[in-house]
Amino acid sequence: QYLSNIVQMSFRLSPNDPEKREWINGWTIFYWAWWISWAPFVGIFIARVSRGRTIREFLVGVLVAPSILVFLWFSIFGVSAMDLQQKNIVDVAGLSTETMLFGVLNEYPLAMITSILALILIAIFFITSADSATFVLGMQTTYGSLNPSGSVKVSWGIIQSSVAAVLLFSGGLEALQNTAKLAALPFSVVIILMIVSLYKSLNDERRAIKQANKVSKPRSPRVKKA
Repeated sequence: QYLSNIVQMSFRLSPNDPEKREWINGWTIFYWAWWISWAPFVGIFIARVSRGRTIREFLVGVLVAPSILVFLWFSIFGVSAMDLQQKNIVDVAGLSTETMLFGVLNEYPLAMITSILALILIAIFFITSADSATFVLGMQTTYGSLNPSGSVKVSWGIIQSSVAAVLLFSGGLEALQNTAKLAALPFSVVIILMIVSLYKSLNDERRAIKQANKVSKPRSPRVKKA
């Protein structure tokens, strides 16, 4: 069912259906914008730590493996949440976004242990995300230095956390979502230009490799005619 609907749901906009549009605005478009706004940080950070890897290894490590893990995560916890909702055990949909996961875990054995593990996973996610963002911002503000100083990264970390705190206190999660959308819109144009640039760069590299192979190819010795 997931595979049969992914194309249709990926391009669905439903401009004349307010109910569907609310879902698309809150989830589909938000997550598009979320990842677009994070693209410069995540992309540069992963490229930095993947130095020496081939493009195939990079794609498998960055796209295939995480996608499989996310697919399993949503399959297990998503179905568990829907099962609890349909059986009227707990009103998962009535919980706030921040507490839904813990509301589901609370209905299964070892709730305290799994909730602590969930908090650790969430902390790891935020720490690695913030680390990549501070590293890239530090690199961009020190003329492209591959090893920005600790003070620069700490400064950017304080700025990021301060902005996030202000947004959370002023409008909660919705304020963060709207900010992500606003940041993503102009950068989507930059991403299109980056795609064109990458395509041209790979084509130039392919031509250079072909030219180098032609030059280095040994020529067959000429045989003198009698």
